[in-house]
Amino acid sequence: MQERKEEARLLPGVFRTEEPVFNVPRLGKNHLRAQQDHELIMIRPDGRRVYLWHPWEKNIQLVKPYIYTDIVSIKMYLDKLKQVFGEDPEDYKSIWYYY
Repeated sequence: MQERKEEARLLPGVFRTEEPVFNVPRLGKNHLRAQQDHELIMIRPDGRRVYLWHPWEKNIQLVKPYIYTDIVSIKMYLDKLKQVFGEDPEDYKSIWYYY
């Protein structure tokens, strides 16, 4: 919980809230932990991830899904943690496959 609060401001597309929320254009706010709202569809060669965001009101109103590409890759994020906070990127090896 503490890391989520402290590092939320560094994550791409996340606002400073207790619960990480992504404000998806045309779709509104979606919780990052809600797996039914998004899916990882690709990892680009530079490590940035591409997600397909689904409208939560999928069966109520016709709204097209939204494709989002991370601005910052996980490696760039870890490098920033090292630069700003002196963190060792090796301590975060387990998040490479987390999405």
